[in-house]
Amino acid sequence: MIGVDVDGNTVLLVNVDDHIYAYAEACPHQKSRLSEGSLTGKTLRCARHHWEFDVCAGRGVNPQNACLKALLVALESRDILLDLDHARSPEAAAERENQQ
Repeated sequence: MIGVDVDGNTVLLVNVDDHIYAYAEACPHQKSRLSEGSLTGKTLRCARHHWEFDVCAGRGVNPQNACLKALLVALESRDILLDLDHARSPEAAAERENQQ
């Protein structure tokens, strides 16, 4: 898990089971940097107030009504390509996860 700057956007990249997920770096609660949190399995925990998220689906675990702003990811050779203009809903992220 790492926070990176891409064209002025701060992005969180997470590798779970060799699959790359990308989200806006800010926690939806108070905009803390998610990369300063912890990742256990597929659960991301914000360091500031301990909100938890399923990084494979982008959905809140605690609280359940929270969600991450997911970015479209494509892998091309060893490059990670991000679509910063079109965020995915948690529902689209979950559907994509179920297809894999």
